[in-house]
Amino acid sequence: MDAFKTNNIKEGETLRYQELYPYLQERYPHYKDVQKEAEQHLSKEGFVNPAPDGLMLTQVGAANLYNNK
Repeated sequence: MDAFKTNNIKEGETLRYQELYPYLQERYPHYKDVQKEAEQHLSKEGFVNPAPDGLMLTQVGAANLYNNK
């Protein structure tokens, strides 16, 4: 979720995979499939929806990210 905040992604906007992957690799280099696992976890929580080019922040995700500092 920090990647969304760092990139100033708002509800309904998409964080592109080309922006997400380097962010995750830098912070979690020891995880082999970190992008896949992050996508599955955030989708399960209802924070994101998969989009063709990245992850779209949902209303639930935006509320969690920006209202619960």
